[in-house]
Amino acid sequence: MRSALDAFNRLAEQLSEHPDLAEVWNRGLYDFECLEGVDRTRFNSHMHQIFRNVEDAYHQHLEGHFDPRVWRGVEVVLRDINASPGVQAWWRSHSQWFGGEEFAKFINQQQQTAKPPSLDREPMKDE
Repeated sequence: MRSALDAFNRLAEQLSEHPDLAEVWNRGLYDFECLEGVDRTRFNSHMHQIFRNVEDAYHQHLEGHFDPRVWRGVEVVLRDINASPGVQAWWRSHSQWFGGEEFAKFINQQQQTAKPPSLDREPMKDE
């Protein structure tokens, strides 16, 4: 669990340490199709890292190796990311990179039930 959380933290650090990546990330979140060339490659790479880490944490969670309280926090962040139209477009074009049907169903369900990211809305009563 610790190594999975460290990997998530390193991804967040990349955005804070590299303003150009943060700018690509922000554009890609809302419009994946607007990205071209190197920007698309950077967004693809960052998203691939995120979803690989999420896939690992998801399977650790299913196997009981991830504290449920920590997993709930991961799910909230993931729910926010999956609410973004650019992430949904990216997933539709890259989900085949991930082998587990169970994981794909989990992501698809999150995207189908996504509400606006928590930064853009009032907190729900259960949050």
